[in-house]
Amino acid sequence: MAEDECVGEQGTGRRDTLLERWDSTPYLRIIAPVLCVAWEAMMFARVVFAETDASLSTPSAQLALFALMAVGCAALFLRYRLPFVSVLFESVACLVASVVGALAYVYALPLVALYACVARAPRREAAVGATVGVMAVALSAVIDSAVTSPRSPVAALAGIGYPLILAAGVALLSRFRWWRLCEAEDAAQREAERAAEIARAAEARDRALAKSRIAAELHDSVGHDLTAIIALSEGLAGATGDEQLDRAIASINELARSGLADTRRAVRALTGKAGSTAVPSALPGSAPTEKPAERHRWDEIAALLGPVRAAGVTAAFTETGVRPDDPSQAGLAFRVCREGVTNALRHAAGLSRLTASVDHGEDGSADVAIRDDGTPGEGAGDPGTGMGLARLRGEVGESGGTLAAGPVDEGGWCLKAHLPSLTGAGEGEGEPDGDE
Repeated sequence: MAEDECVGEQGTGRRDTLLERWDSTPYLRIIAPVLCVAWEAMMFARVVFAETDASLSTPSAQLALFALMAVGCAALFLRYRLPFVSVLFESVACLVASVVGALAYVYALPLVALYACVARAPRREAAVGATVGVMAVALSAVIDSAVTSPRSPVAALAGIGYPLILAAGVALLSRFRWWRLCEAEDAAQREAERAAEIARAAEARDRALAKSRIAAELHDSVGHDLTAIIALSEGLAGATGDEQLDRAIASINELARSGLADTRRAVRALTGKAGSTAVPSALPGSAPTEKPAERHRWDEIAALLGPVRAAGVTAAFTETGVRPDDPSQAGLAFRVCREGVTNALRHAAGLSRLTASVDHGEDGSADVAIRDDGTPGEGAGDPGTGMGLARLRGEVGESGGTLAAGPVDEGGWCLKAHLPSLTGAGEGEGEPDGDE
């Protein structure tokens, strides 16, 4: 930290003694001006009531003296906020007092202001303030000696020189000690910043290692198991002689391949490699956090019912309205339908019928619903239960939509979502093909 910046601060509370704190702590700084006010009040009372100075015996002279004392004392309270202004006011007060022969009553005020300016003001301001203050006090001493006594100017300067030297010397010493303290504080702050940076780097490294471990586990265990399922299902393809069973095996193969692709994308996202889908979270009303090339299309929603039909469940898909030019909304609708179909197959006991519907609104919104007639089993829950629904609820909420799940009056379960328009993230796909 530069000295000019350091000396302009209000103090840090790291002083060891009262002498080192008195001009740095706001509460202790008020001691000097209060003492000066008390001293000036005593001197003014001496002039008024004791009549020790014949030149100040008239009411007009006493009023002028009181004004000089009041201005001088008031300026002291600004000596740390506006050090040069305070020195300037005290210098003018001294010059005016010397003209009327009253320098002895106010000469202590410029010394206090001079100390504050030299000790704490920025370097250039301190130099200018010190020059102005010393010259003004010296000139006041010469003028006062010519008005009040036959002393020579040299004798007058000598009399005022000792207090000036003392004030300037103590101020320079205080300024040097303050500068050294600021240097130490700066070094400590830099050290703390380096330690914080090292801690942040270590935390980032730990997060990266944790992601690498998760990615390795996904690649080695989940990826291996899905690859084995794909190989086994391909080996059984067309070998059973049962058309329905062959369709189920084909669906297993397709789902395993889709899961393997999702697992590979997750691994790339965790390791930060090219093609990763890791992007910042969406803001309310913004597009989902997936790359455009990896978004699902409206036409893919109907294909989600293939495994349902292969499992012997009656499934139907309906789509009404006009598809918007909104690939981001299409991808989010696909994920809602996929979660609803997956939960129905996994948790709905006695499942025999499932319907999925997408209703496009005139404002570009879409209402998605997946209904089944099964009995909710363990794990069905509400949108706050389970990782899949909780994550999906977060995605829909971040996009400005709503998601709800629960039993229906006529029996079964329903997952429904209202998705706002997310136009601007992709290209449209035209009109719906109608009911399937």
